[in-house]
Amino acid sequence: MTRLLVTGGAGFIGYHVSKYLLERGLEVVVFDNFSDYYSPHLKRMNAHEIEKLGAKIVDGDILNKKALASTIENERCRRVIHLAAQPGVRYSTINPDKSLRINVEGTSNVLNISRECNLDRVVVTSSSSVFGPTIFMPINEEHPKNPMSVYGVSKYTTELLVSVFRHLYPEFDTTIIRPFTVVGARQRPDMAINKFVSKVMTSSPITVFGDGSQTRDWTHVENMAQAFHLAALKPKAKNQDFNIGAGSRISVNVVLEMVSQITNRGLSIEYTEMNKADAKDTFADISKAKKLLGYDPKKNIYDAIEDFTEFWLKQFHSERMLKQEAQPATI
Repeated sequence: MTRLLVTGGAGFIGYHVSKYLLERGLEVVVFDNFSDYYSPHLKRMNAHEIEKLGAKIVDGDILNKKALASTIENERCRRVIHLAAQPGVRYSTINPDKSLRINVEGTSNVLNISRECNLDRVVVTSSSSVFGPTIFMPINEEHPKNPMSVYGVSKYTTELLVSVFRHLYPEFDTTIIRPFTVVGARQRPDMAINKFVSKVMTSSPITVFGDGSQTRDWTHVENMAQAFHLAALKPKAKNQDFNIGAGSRISVNVVLEMVSQITNRGLSIEYTEMNKADAKDTFADISKAKKLLGYDPKKNIYDAIEDFTEFWLKQFHSERMLKQEAQPATI
């Protein structure tokens, strides 16, 4: 049975990918440093849940080559899904050194050690941010790359690293996945759906960068998990790059209307200037992934908002109960 190492496997996408693999009978080792970029508690909770499904959890950092190598060797991993990264387009603007080091040096470590350990395949996670301003839509794999953020530059650099490895070591199998705006339960707090739902449920105003007409290819995280599963195992994925999205685009304003409908609450929206690092529109051409991988996205943005809202409510009630239990008893 193929044993996979999932770096960043306790994060938002990593949790769903790990769960998806485990539910299909694969062996999974999660390698995560539980960073404090956002709640380590949430990531520990994610890790605990997938551990119950059979995953092995290893506290480790991709910047630590020795720990990474020993995990791959000791756990007898044969393939890697590399999701560990420093996320955040806006975060990278004020923390460029950290974003570049983790994303570039970390990916270099994963590639070098995986090759030295003679692994069967490494699936490297890039981003739609590598494309920058949209020249044509839908965006296929050949669309020009002109990133507008440090985060986008860091991800484009990892793609260039993969390209060099393919040139120098043609026998070494690498696949690139470029996710487009991933949404769903357990989202990071800095991501749009999390912010929208959290603000609505606490009767707080929502800040929208731009006028809300900007569009995104909102990709349900379960569709993304399917894509990573296929990319890790399908023979036709060898040394290929894939744009992974829903294959549609919907404006932020329409998504806000969905949030209002699903939560059954009114919205208070404050529009502000669009961030220079943000793309105006994204829309993935997923025809290559459909053809070579058999990728077939089943869930949509409405499903993702429902899933996140349900998760938010569970977390809210759980945290409220914990706070009540922590209060001193009164007579």
